[in-house]
Formats: sequence, structure tokens, C-alpha cells
Amino acid sequence: MSEEFDHRRRGSRYRARRRAVSLLFEAELRDADVVELAEERRRMGESSHEFHDVAPFTMEIVTGVAERLDRLDSMIAEHLRDWTLERLPAVDRAVLRAGAWELLFGTQETDSAIVIDQSVLLVADLSAEKSVPYVNAVLDRVAGLADHIRAAEQAVSVLDPAPGVGTTVESEQPSPSAPDAGTDERADETTGGSAPADADVSQTTPSEQGSGSAD
Repeated sequence: MSEEFDHRRRGSRYRARRRAVSLLFEAELRDADVVELAEERRRMGESSHEFHDVAPFTMEIVTGVAERLDRLDSMIAEHLRDWTLERLPAVDRAVLRAGAWELLFGTQETDSAIVIDQSVLLVADLSAEKSVPYVNAVLDRVAGLADHIRAAEQAVSVLDPAPGVGTTVESEQPSPSAPDAGTDERADETTGGSAPADADVSQTTPSEQGSGSAD
């Protein structure tokens, strides 16, 4: 193993990605909520030196994957060749989900080549060598769509403001001119008393946020 190859495994970002993949794998294996699992491990790391803390970047990855899991799985499945997502080894699914989320939705703006390279290293370390080519190919195809998907996400966020932003509340309408006393008396004689008109007060609420999606 060359020094350069080994060096790429030593950075804090690689370790954070590897921890995220481990948590995603464990959560799927145990049918557990990955965010709750990560929070539990984070608390354990804070209270005892026997456990490794969960880095903020790890939390960001697992939370992002959990929030967009269906869209990520759909995107990955669309770009697989001769495989189905369900047939992949669980660790390969975890690597693909983490890598696709970072490419499509990650906030760190890391170059796509670095994300793919790190994902290939992860699958080489944690899975089988035969997994490396298709993980590399799928993430490369996903990266080709990243700019388009990010632009679409940005457009949706501009068109659909967050709840509470841009909400329009109708101002109170002035009461209609009061009828003269004679009219009131005639109305009372007919109905047996004046009935207030029903107030129809509407409030405009912001449109719901778009579902988004992407890795």
C-alpha cells in the first residue's frame, strides 16, 4: 500500500464518513432509526472515554440520508447496472447512500471527485473488491446530475418560502355604513331582532415546501 493511498484514510473527514457508513449499516441491520442511534452513540462518547464521539459531519450525513432516503434509493437504483438495490450487500448500500447524499445535498461543497474517491476507499475497506467498480460507476453517474438537482432545489426554496415567511394576513375590513334607524326598526319588526352577519375571515397560508432530493 502506497503512503499516498494510506494517507487518504487518515483524515478526519474520511473517519467521519466511515463512522456514518457504520451507523447506516448498523441501523439497517437492526431496523433502527439511524438518527436516534447516532445520538445515542454521541451521548455515550461524551460521557465515557471508552466510546468514540460522533463527529458533527457524521451526524450531518446520517441525518441527511435519513431525511431523503427514498429519493436517494430511487436515484441509486436508477443508475445501477445488472444489480438491484435490494441485492447489494448492506455495507455497499450504506456507502452509496452516504456518497449520493453528499454529492446531491451536502452543504460542504466538496469536489465530487473527492467524494467519489473517499466512497471507493470506504467500500474497498469495508466490503469486497468486486464492489469497487459499480460503486464508482453509480456515484459518477449521480455526480453528473448533481448541479441540475442542486439548482432545482434552490429554485424550489426560492419559490416556496419557509412556513411563516411571506404569509399574508388580510387586514380588517371597514364595517359597512350603518343603516338608518328607520331601517333597523323595520328589520326588527320583520325578524324579531337584528342578527349579525357571519364574518368570513380568511388567511392566506404559504404553500407547502417541495419534497426536494439529493445525495
